[in-house]
Amino acid sequence: MAAVAIVVSACARAPVQASCEFQSAHELAFTAPDAADTIVAESLGEACDKAVGLLVIRAADGYPIWSWSAPLSHRFGNVFAPDDTEHMVSFLEAWAQPEITTTQSAPAWDTLVPAQTTLDQLTYEDVRARDLPMLCHFSGTARQTCVFWEPAAGGAGHMLDRDAEEPEE
Repeated sequence: MAAVAIVVSACARAPVQASCEFQSAHELAFTAPDAADTIVAESLGEACDKAVGLLVIRAADGYPIWSWSAPLSHRFGNVFAPDDTEHMVSFLEAWAQPEITTTQSAPAWDTLVPAQTTLDQLTYEDVRARDLPMLCHFSGTARQTCVFWEPAAGGAGHMLDRDAEEPEE
């Protein structure tokens, strides 16, 4: 009986051979114009069609200030084949290059729809008027999540989720 328990526990701890674990990292200036912040986009999973995406933004001192994660197929659709590593790597590279603007570029409260926010109107309008740094990353097919840097709190806060804008040609 003890031998069976040892064998079963050894099997449970066997390492998983992951075949779709990739990462793209970049330096960016989010917390200040001359900041050396970093962004890392990762895929985690045994197969690319079942991968979880993780996006982490860290301040220059390494402190995490924002993270976002989800099963990639649930948010971006069935665009990855199980062994589509080349597509995953190019996706992560693009995902790790967010749009950085300021909160004044967010829509006014009365024109917020179809965007969505969890902030109340007073807070939203205050953050928008203060013209704080705002970073928008993809969080789904044609969808972006935007966060703002709040220097007084030393952290990022969720500003809004919006439809992704078409790139200008």
